[in-house]
Amino acid sequence: MTDICPTCNRPWERGSHNPTSLMPADVIEEIERVGGRVFKGPYNVTLFGIRNDSTESGMWDDWVGALYQNDDEDWEVDLYPATTDPGTEWLERGNSSRGGTAVLCENIQFKGCWTLGLHQGKYPAMVQHGGKVAVYRDGNLDDQIDASGENHWGYYGINCHRGSAHRLVSRVGLYSAGCQVIQDPAHFAAYLDLCRKAVESGYGEKFSYILLKWPFRAGEE
Repeated sequence: MTDICPTCNRPWERGSHNPTSLMPADVIEEIERVGGRVFKGPYNVTLFGIRNDSTESGMWDDWVGALYQNDDEDWEVDLYPATTDPGTEWLERGNSSRGGTAVLCENIQFKGCWTLGLHQGKYPAMVQHGGKVAVYRDGNLDDQIDASGENHWGYYGINCHRGSAHRLVSRVGLYSAGCQVIQDPAHFAAYLDLCRKAVESGYGEKFSYILLKWPFRAGEE
């Protein structure tokens, strides 16, 4: 099924594990269920991702989102097709010096982990200059995402950035070695604008991030 993106008016395909019908209340409930904090106040954004339940790598089948209150203090949620996993090439290449390729851990809110900066010194992005994050290490060199095991905490350069600057690429490729990557450059520009607005609104320069797991479990307990 093809839909029109409300941000850039481009067509994109809905996947079989798509949470784009989520309401702000659904996201709030899930974040709070796993122990995260939802930030309140106009444009005090809560940054989050949603990892789908597939272990297949190389796909833009996850989401990166922003939850916030607008000027009228009504809740809004913006969701962008993305990957929250390393691409196939990085998984198969591995990272032997660290025990495997980084896969960001789920359901942990990494407090103040990101600030506005430059990804690899090249272009504006959300960069891990604020605090530590936790990752799993996938070291078996296959093309499947292994999001389990021991939590390794540290500064690993787990940023949030875009894929191609000019077009939609069909595969993740080398764009993610563990970063949270938004597929569409227009979406990413809108995401950064929200983050800049939060800073301009006086909420500080650090942003927390939480990666949720799809499907949500809120309401099942």
